[in-house]
Amino acid sequence: MIPVEQALSTVLDHASFLAAESVPLEDALHRVLAADVASDVDMPPFARSAMDGFAVRDEDTRATPVTLPVVAQVKAGAPPGLRLPPGSAAEIMTGAPVPEGATAVQQVEKTRFERQSGAVAILESVVPGQNVAPRGSEVRAGDVVLKAGERLGPARLGVLAAVGRSSVPVGRRPKVALVVTGDEVVEAASRPGPGQIRNSNGPAVAAQLRDAGAILAKATTVGDDEEALAGAIDEGLRHDVLVLSGGVSKGVFDLVEGVLERAGVELLFTQVAIKPGAPLVFGRRGQTLVFGLPGNPVSAQVTFDLFVRPALLRQQGAADTARPRVEARLLRPVKNRSGRRAHHPAHLSFEPGGFVAAPLDSRGSADLVVHARANALVVLEADRTEAAAGETVPALLLASFLDA
Repeated sequence: MIPVEQALSTVLDHASFLAAESVPLEDALHRVLAADVASDVDMPPFARSAMDGFAVRDEDTRATPVTLPVVAQVKAGAPPGLRLPPGSAAEIMTGAPVPEGATAVQQVEKTRFERQSGAVAILESVVPGQNVAPRGSEVRAGDVVLKAGERLGPARLGVLAAVGRSSVPVGRRPKVALVVTGDEVVEAASRPGPGQIRNSNGPAVAAQLRDAGAILAKATTVGDDEEALAGAIDEGLRHDVLVLSGGVSKGVFDLVEGVLERAGVELLFTQVAIKPGAPLVFGRRGQTLVFGLPGNPVSAQVTFDLFVRPALLRQQGAADTARPRVEARLLRPVKNRSGRRAHHPAHLSFEPGGFVAAPLDSRGSADLVVHARANALVVLEADRTEAAAGETVPALLLASFLDA
């Protein structure tokens, strides 16, 4: 049984970048950028008004209120180049180019415009630069605006559009085969008979795969039969990653390790000092990575988040592959008698003093319902048997927290 850090390091050492490809901007959401992107323009490309109001020279507003003739109206999209004479004002809209000679913009709420007379009363003085974004104050042409390894969310797609990128270089998405094992497993549409359970791992892990940017190329359910399992594994090894669920413990019908070895998979570890999920298999054959997750639903989802997800992101070129980690104050005590690093389901929230974590009462690694209510995992190291209410502990943010 190896430590969590050693297991994760082994996984990431074998998760090689797959390749780069170019995709249209509209298809780049959640993809991983494969090259640095520099701006082709200054941003803003001209001195820009940050307010609706009136462009003025600051020296003309030193004694207020002052009435100035309005010599022009400047809207967003107007070409730069208008010059503002001394002792005058220009009506201006947010985003419009500030006329040459103007040194500030007074917001409309601090003016009184008499449109019939064509004059505006400036009610408060301004200082140079007020409500004006100078040219290049955000970005200069040639500045790197996004770096390789960043995952592209909506705001980053906006940046790409702003610098003229209609196509984007991104890491290729890994193609994954998923195999759920167990004679007891029936599909969701079926009513379980005696001794049977519905296949919850298939849909949950498939969703985790997609959330990590992977493509679910094939999903299979097989019973505890060596021949059927060998066929599913042979098919799965044709993809970038093979993920199995169940059959990785030490029981008579836990067949995965043996069948993987007979298929030529090099097993790099088979147990990790983690709770839940100690029986965790990782190996490779050629360029295909292989993960054998525990069959218990919570164990499968936790070990996926901690080991499979980082590998999939690394294959796409992501610089940051770990779930976000914060420090949180416990509202109730938690215990860890396992002698392994423990991950306890909790509900995390933010208060004025920082994050607080309410541990949830879980019945163990099969308690899927409680795990689904968690938005974080409180972490206790192997040598820490308990943490009292009020203590600060690390917590990993789950997708349910980040998507809230």
